[in-house]
This record gives sequence, structure tokens and C-alpha cells, in this order.
Amino acid sequence: MIAQKRGDIPYLLSLIFFITAIVYFFASNWPEFDRPMKIGLSLAVLLFCAGAALVYRRSKTFPYLGNWWLFLSVIAFAVAVALVGQMYNSHADSYVLFIVTLIPTIILALLTRYRPLYWLSFLLFELTLWMKLYPTGTFVTYTTGEQLLLYTGLIALHIGIYFFWLKMHEQKLSFLSLIVSQYCALYLLIPHSIYDLFTDDVEYTFIFMLLHVLYIAFIIFFWKSFMKVRKHHPFELAVHLLFFGLYVVWNVFYIWFSIMGEYIFYAGFPMLFILFAFSIFVLRKLKTSSETSDRKWIRYTISLLTGVLAFIGTIIAVSSLSSFIALIFGFSGDMSNSFLFLSVLCIGSGLAVRKDSWLVVRMTLQITGLVFAFLFVRFTSGTTWPAFLIVVPFIVLTILLFKKKEAILYYLAANSALLYGIFQLLMVNGVDFSVSTWVLFAAGVLNACLFFILKEQPVGLAAFWLSITFMLYSLTEEGWDSLLLHLVFLAYICWHLFRPILETRFYRWAAWAAFIGFIIWKYYEYAWLLLHKSLTFFLISIIFFAIWYMWGRKHTVPVEVQKWSIGAFVAVITIQSGFLLFTAWQKEQLLQNGEIVALELAPIDPRSMLQGDYVQLNYEIQTNYREHYYEDTSTLPDGKVNVLLEKSAETIDYNGKIIPVYTASSFAHAGTGEGLTMKGKARAGTLTLGIEHFFIPENSGAEWEEKTHAIVRVAENGDAILETLE
Repeated sequence: MIAQKRGDIPYLLSLIFFITAIVYFFASNWPEFDRPMKIGLSLAVLLFCAGAALVYRRSKTFPYLGNWWLFLSVIAFAVAVALVGQMYNSHADSYVLFIVTLIPTIILALLTRYRPLYWLSFLLFELTLWMKLYPTGTFVTYTTGEQLLLYTGLIALHIGIYFFWLKMHEQKLSFLSLIVSQYCALYLLIPHSIYDLFTDDVEYTFIFMLLHVLYIAFIIFFWKSFMKVRKHHPFELAVHLLFFGLYVVWNVFYIWFSIMGEYIFYAGFPMLFILFAFSIFVLRKLKTSSETSDRKWIRYTISLLTGVLAFIGTIIAVSSLSSFIALIFGFSGDMSNSFLFLSVLCIGSGLAVRKDSWLVVRMTLQITGLVFAFLFVRFTSGTTWPAFLIVVPFIVLTILLFKKKEAILYYLAANSALLYGIFQLLMVNGVDFSVSTWVLFAAGVLNACLFFILKEQPVGLAAFWLSITFMLYSLTEEGWDSLLLHLVFLAYICWHLFRPILETRFYRWAAWAAFIGFIIWKYYEYAWLLLHKSLTFFLISIIFFAIWYMWGRKHTVPVEVQKWSIGAFVAVITIQSGFLLFTAWQKEQLLQNGEIVALELAPIDPRSMLQGDYVQLNYEIQTNYREHYYEDTSTLPDGKVNVLLEKSAETIDYNGKIIPVYTASSFAHAGTGEGLTMKGKARAGTLTLGIEHFFIPENSGAEWEEKTHAIVRVAENGDAILETLE
């Protein structure tokens, strides 16, 4: 729809900048607003988005904008939940944040059948799942049995999700589910390789061996079904071949290294020969059947198959040839000239291959040659000329292969080598880093000019990719000159979104990816304050809305959208608002009525996804638990525990009051123990109290580094909330 409705692009950009400004503002943790004011603002944003969704839903001209605002209301709710966590110092990026947002998102997705909500639901589900398994700030380890149970369950779960998305006709989401399931399979099987199962005393050997057999059998079965029935999407084949290829390469190299030592080329060269033979056989078979089969399916299959096999082949070739060179010169010898020789040999051999069925061989040799060219530059230390040396042949090859897609490889390589050489030259001469920023941005502008000139050629698309990449990565400095670069980049990328020059997916996706990348990049870089960026983005949002109002709404086409139930939507918003108010009231009650205690700590400071800067805390209680765990695990409870607190002789002054510093007298199972207790969760020597994160105003981490104690409120039932640091 977006591709056909360019008049609405300003409105869409206005919404993105609006919600970005809200996220940045709350993440800045501006100390001028107290907690009630922040809660009120977050609720106001949520209700404003919901109200706009209801207004546009009844519009005869722009009903689809109601879906856009509905989507924004989900984001606004996530921001409000994150804000509550920030104000009351809940766990940063906790799975609770994502699951609380996931539930209404799923309800609204089913209610509206709106595709972006499907995507958001899947993203929130994955964040919930992985944040639960691997919380931020905590190092979690699982036993072999737990890993086996956990990851087989994840594989089965994502296979089920894969079929669910297929039933819902969401093919791209089914691909993502497939990728996650394959990742889980490799994460489980690679650490328990076939060689280890036969040589080491591995727990659950039979089950792991069965999983290896089932995995290989599945790939073989899928391959036969794919080539025979030809109903599967070629991307599915690419996913399976990529992960299976990595699985095979790892196992073969690991087996050879474990038995024969580091000279893995003895295994690599035969493996590379088999891969080449396999690719030639398959490409010939696909070519001969192109007259009787779907040509589009054949074209996609050949492209994806070539890309995956060339990638795997490059891994094998680089590893094997490097091992061979190491055998000749030794691992401590100078191998730079050998890398240059291999680069010339591989690129020359690849270009000499002409047969269509040998396409994988041709691409693998050329990419391998490029890798060795950069290894030559990297291992020629203390001088900058090698980088400039390889630029010349890369430019020549780009010109010679100008109308072929292979020219993209050499164009990208020439740009990378040239910039690397320039940066090395500037560093050797002690030039200020800001000059590098301008060099990178200038390279982006030059590539942008080349794109406009060569837009119909493969190299032109590569120039566009480089232009947005170089410009984006140059936006790291402070000052008015940097502001100028930001404005130029935004104008450039918005021009491509407003007036697209090409209709290819690689062009349109790259433009949107660069825009979203800019939003994310600005959140995590520290050159400008989040508060200032928030105000700037809010003003830009108003500008884009004005552009839409004056121009865009006259250049759009009405689109029919599925009507959704107003009553159900209002019920969801009401529940969300009630949840926010109740959670804030509950936390306030604990702050007002909880027993005040002081705990000893030691902090560090990262930045959360939505909640801004925070200090990650490690308590003396946790150190005490860990030390006792390694001394005698049998005496310590695991899972849900109660930490029994007792006063020490130490005290601190807090707001004119003398607060005793508490220590842990003992650790008991949940539901046991008398006196002042605090709830926690223990696993493998790690105790989590739920008060490990303290959110601070941005760029104020230095002010909190000297703090030595946390002021905590503890309720009668053991719940704890972090009030401040002293």
C-alpha cells in the first residue's frame, strides 16, 4: 500500500518522528518532572493515540490512518510500561515489559487483522522469550539436561509458529520462525558434536545422537521434497542449506582438528570439491527443467542457492587455504605476500570460469580472492600503501564487469579499501577524528552522485547502499557542522522515500532500513542529549504533518480497510490505562509504607532499550550468596528464596535520618524464615533480587559512581523496591 500512496509518506514519517520523540523524552529521565507528572503524560500520549485511531476509523477518506494510530497506541503503551519500570527502578529490558505489551498486541492483531501488528506481536514474543531465558545483567547458565529440554522445546515451538504463520498467509513471518528454529538446532547440536558424542563422556549421548540423525534426515527429506514437488519457497531452501552447511563445516573441521591437528586443509579441500560438484549438478538440473517449470521459481532458487553455497564455500576455502599457507610459512611467519598471491590466483581463476552451471565455483573463488586481498592489507602492518594498491585492480574490474552483478563485489571492495587506506593515513599523521567524519560523509555524497548517474546499472544500486551507510556512520559528532550533516542525511533519505527513483525491493528496503537505522543509531549514540533529540524530532514531526496537510492528503488514494470493533478497542485501552495506574499505585504504596533498609553495592552504567540510562547494581548480599554457594552448595536453597536481613553495626545518613545497613543473616526457601525478609531467585550461584537496576538522567553516570549504598523499601511479604542510591 505504501508503495502506491506516496502522498501519505509525510504522514507516516510524522508519526514515526512523533513516537520517537516520545520514546527519547521519557528515556532521557528528565528530573524536572515528578512521578505523577510522568504517569499523566504517558497516559495522555496513550489516550491521544487511541483517540486519533477512533477518529480516523470513522473517516470516509482516510480510514487506514486509524490503523496507523492504533499501531502507535500499542507503542505508546509499551513506552508507558517502560516508564513505570524506569520510575520505580524495575529490571531493565525485563521480559515482563515485553509480555505485558505482547498480550494487548495479540488481541488487537486478531481484532484488526492488521499486518504490522502481526510483525510487532512476533517481535515482542521473541523478546519476551529470550529476555526470560537470558535476562540482561545476569549471567545465566543451563545444565546439559536443561539445554536439551529447553532448546528442543524452542525448536518444536517455532516449527508450530512457522505453520501458524503459513496458515495466516504471513509467509515472511514464517521464514523468520524457520530461521529461529534452525538457530536453536545449531545452538543445541554444535556444542555436542558428533565427535564428542563418540569420544567424550557426554550426558544424554543417545538423545543427542538421535537429534543429529533426525536433523540430517530432515534436511535430506526436505531437499528431495523441494526438488520433486517444487512448492516450497526458495528462501526456505536457502535457510536450511545455510544452517546445514555451517553444521557440516563445523563438524568436519572439528573432527579433523581433534584427530589430526590444525592442518584442516586436508579436510577442507575435499569438502570444497564436493560442494562444487554438488552445485554444478544441481544448477544443471535446474537449468534443464527451466522450460517445464515456473521460471520465476527457478530464477529465485538459482540466485539463493548460489548465494548460500558461495558463502559456505568461501568459509571452507579461506580456512583451508590459510591453513595451507600456515603449513608452509608457520603460524608466526609473514604470510602477507602469500595472501596477495592467493588473492590474485583466486580472482583470476574465478573470472576464468565461464559456464553457467559453474556459477557457485566462479563466485566462491572471487569472494575468496577479495577476502585474501583484505587479509593482505591487514597483515601488512606499519604501512598504508597496500590498501591503495588493491584499489586500482578493483576499480578496473568494476569497469570491466560493469553490466554484471559481480561488479557490485569489486565496487564495494574498492570503496572499502580506499576508505581504509585514507583512515589509516589520517591516523598515522595524527589528524583529528572529526576529519574522518567528513571524509566518510564525503564518500557517502560521492556515492549518492554516482547512484543518480548509474541508477540503472548494478553498480548504481551498490552506490546507493554505500551512500546511506557512509552518511549514517558519519553522524557521530557534536556541533553545528554535525547538525548540518544530520540535516543533509535526513533530506537525502526522505527524498528517496518521497520520490523513489527505483522500484526494486533492494532499493526500497534499503531506504527504509536506513531511516529506521538512523532512529536507532541516534538513541544509542551519546553526542547529543536524548532530551534535545526528542525536541528536535518533535519539531520535525510537526513539519512533516504540515507537508502532508498541505500537499500529501491531496495526492493519495482512498484504501478500503477492515473495520474493527470500537467497543473491543476501547475495552483494551481501558484495561491498559487501569493496569498502568494500578501498577504505579502499588509501587507508590511500597515506597510509602515499606521498611527502609540500606544495602551495600557496586555499580556500572549501560542504556536500556526503552528506559534510558541505568546503573546496574551488584549487592554485597549477592556476593555473600555466591561465596557460600561455591563453598557448600548443599546448604543453600535454589529457585525462589527468602533473604533474611539483619542490622549491622554500620549506618548511613539519608534525608536527615540514620538508616541501618542490613546484611544477609541467612538464605531460606520461599515461604520460610522469620523477621525482615526480601524475595529473590537463585540459580547456579547467582542470586537475583529484582532491584539490580537504578535508572538515572542521561549522561549522569559519573555522579553515581561513588555511591556505595542503595536505599531500599521492603514490604512485609518480601517485595522490594529501590528508592535511591547514597
